[in-house]
Amino acid sequence: MGFDWSTFLLELVNFLILVWILKRFFYAPVRRVLEERQARATAVLGEASARRAEAEQLRDAYEARQASWEQERGRARADLEQELTAERGRRLEALNQELARETEKVRVLAARAHEEARRHDQETALAQAAGFAARLLERVADRDLEARLLNLVIEDLARLPDADRAALAPAVQDGVGAVRVQSAYVMSDVQRQALESALRGLLGQLPRCDFNEEPALIAGLRIDVGPLVMRANLRDELRFFAEAAR
Repeated sequence: MGFDWSTFLLELVNFLILVWILKRFFYAPVRRVLEERQARATAVLGEASARRAEAEQLRDAYEARQASWEQERGRARADLEQELTAERGRRLEALNQELARETEKVRVLAARAHEEARRHDQETALAQAAGFAARLLERVADRDLEARLLNLVIEDLARLPDADRAALAPAVQDGVGAVRVQSAYVMSDVQRQALESALRGLLGQLPRCDFNEEPALIAGLRIDVGPLVMRANLRDELRFFAEAAR
């Protein structure tokens, strides 16, 4: 088939006319519609971009605030743990001190109770020993033992230091003072005279002597000469032994 130039030109003219018509009547309105749609799309995209940026800012602010909260919470937790540790340490120290005080109290009370029990046992033993010794001495005590004790007293009076002699003199000056003599048994006249003679040699004069019987002495004498008290008897010796042993 051959090429028809007239038909081609006619089709070309029709196409150009169609293009002119489309451009004249349809292109401008369509372009305006497209431009308006593009403008609206651009505005929507801008608004969306702004909102997206705002959302990202809000997200960043939230994340920063959340991180700050995490840091604050971590610091608060660390401070709380530190305070709890310090408080626990203070309470533990106070508890240890209280336990130490209570332990010391228990130790002191136990030591005191032990000492009191030991002292009580000792006193009981001493009392029993003194009672046993007293009962034993009561069985062996007699006038002969008391006579020997009287001789010891007379010897002690003869050896009394000068300072003690000087202290005793005012007590029996001019016969005002009296010498009190207690004995477990009634002293014989010979024994009384021997004791009075020893007192005369001690004081330079014969004081008034009051003789009394005191069976509780078991055996021996008790002589009160002014401030001087001479205990040469079994009862006082037993008491002295018990007190010295405590």
